[in-house]
Amino acid sequence: MNPEQAVESSKFRPGQVWTLNPMREQPNAQLTILRLEWFPEVGPVVHVALSGVSFGNGHTTISHLPFAESAIERSVATLERETGSPPDYAEGYRQWREAFDAGKAGVFTITVAAAFYAVTGISFPPNP
Repeated sequence: MNPEQAVESSKFRPGQVWTLNPMREQPNAQLTILRLEWFPEVGPVVHVALSGVSFGNGHTTISHLPFAESAIERSVATLERETGSPPDYAEGYRQWREAFDAGKAGVFTITVAAAFYAVTGISFPPNP
C-alpha cells in the first residue's frame, strides 16, 4: 500500500469528533481529528486536538498532538460527529514538524489518555 492509499483507507478524517475510552477524572474529553499524514519512518500519523479536559490554570483544550494511527485506534470509543470545529493548530503543528524534521520529535504510540497525563504532568490515575 502506498502512502496515499494508507491515508485514504483510514477510518479517521479531519473534522471528526470522537469520544475517548474512559479517562478517569476527564469524563468530558473529546478528540478532534486535525490532519492525517504518512511518514516512512512511522506510517500513518493522526494529528489531533483534545477538548473537554481540565489541567493547570483552567485549560480545557490541547490544540495539537501527533499519534501513530494504531494509538488512536486503541484510544477512541465512539464517533460523535463527522465534522467539528477544530482549534487553530497551525503553530503547534509547525513547531512539531520543524522538530520532527530535525530528528528531535516523534509521534505518540501510547494511548491518548497516557499521552495527556504525560504532557500535562498530571499523575496518571491508577486503574480501578
